[in-house]
Amino acid sequence: MTRHGRPTALTRRGLIEASIVGAGALVAGGFSSWTQAERAPYSGKLLVTLQLEGGADVTQLCDPKVNMPGERKINYWADERDPVKAGNIAYAPVALNERLFETFGERTLVVNGVDAQTNSHDTGKLYNFTGANTEGKPCLSALHAAAVAPSSPLSYVVFGGTTKTQGLITFNRFDDLSMMKAIARPNQTPWGTVKRTSGIETAERNIELAVEAELTQTHLTPRQRASLLRFQESRLRRSDLEALESVLPADNELQPPGLKEQMQGALIAFKSGLTSTADIDLMGFDSHTYNDEEQEALLGTLTEGIEFFWEYAEKLELDDRILLVIGTDFGRTNFYNEGNGKDHWPIGSFMLMEKNAPWGNRVVGYTDELHFAQPINPITLRRDPSGIVMTPAHVHRALQDYLGISGFAENIGLGLGDIPLLPIFDKDMSTDV
Repeated sequence: MTRHGRPTALTRRGLIEASIVGAGALVAGGFSSWTQAERAPYSGKLLVTLQLEGGADVTQLCDPKVNMPGERKINYWADERDPVKAGNIAYAPVALNERLFETFGERTLVVNGVDAQTNSHDTGKLYNFTGANTEGKPCLSALHAAAVAPSSPLSYVVFGGTTKTQGLITFNRFDDLSMMKAIARPNQTPWGTVKRTSGIETAERNIELAVEAELTQTHLTPRQRASLLRFQESRLRRSDLEALESVLPADNELQPPGLKEQMQGALIAFKSGLTSTADIDLMGFDSHTYNDEEQEALLGTLTEGIEFFWEYAEKLELDDRILLVIGTDFGRTNFYNEGNGKDHWPIGSFMLMEKNAPWGNRVVGYTDELHFAQPINPITLRRDPSGIVMTPAHVHRALQDYLGISGFAENIGLGLGDIPLLPIFDKDMSTDV
């Protein structure tokens, strides 16, 4: 070992200094600090954001539209069928929508008539998942993680979708569950060979004891003490990894790549007690050709994914803590193009889901027969020609308030306080559908 080009004796102090360098690298690698006082597993609200990437055709999902005489055809399914209702929620009779809304309608709030004010994917994603159509605001997920569990080492996990943190918090991205296994089992090679030996573990324990002894010294400078504390914090992550490893399912229980795999990964992270927030996505909704075939296939995948999600959440005893937010870039045009596809349309919807939600089985927001957003009264949420047209900013303002993080956002200068707070979570506020 050398210091400034000269050999250094392998003394207790030399070993400590070398270890601190390694600990500093871990801290710089993206983990948040995790002090002894904060080691209790996170037990609060869990947020999952699901992005239907590309622009879902919500007139084939939760804002069904029939064809109007004298207008271009908006939906082929409407030639033979009418919209259907499950409780108070109207839906298009295609794909597996009946299963979706009959099973989960009671825990679902549909927000229709949300105007993203753009046909650009980049701006649409930005607006729908941060609440702002310009750079500068964090996505809802980052805000939630930073507000409720800023020191958890895996507070914010990302499997897909739009991620904007504005420096509030780091996130950990997983392309598949094998990456999560690699993090949870760092002592094994991919083929299962144990790397660590009892000798190494004994040496590491001796280092820990040496650090503890060093911290009792009164001659340490503040910088030296801070370095030693950072090292201690990095060692505490060993138990965090054990918490994640303890909830990993057997290989034969892992879902194959796709939406269900992302959902399983998010729920496993939640079960470890290290995670508060997760982003997942379902890609392929940019249906400029063969709109119905593409959208219906993806909507079927969505239903099957949501079924798996809530079943697995119940199995892990997490289902009563989760808010699932489903959004998209924007909608699709209210007519087909020459390729039987639909192009970009600024009007979209959100679907918000929570078990036993008093605000479930409801629809708020309006669109007219041709899927143009209609103004609403900001107090009653009823149609009002002199009211406001809902945008993603209004949805995010309400979500921040519901999650209890709006004050945090305002205090750090990243809130949406200039946006009216619409009572979309008020169970007594419903729109006629």
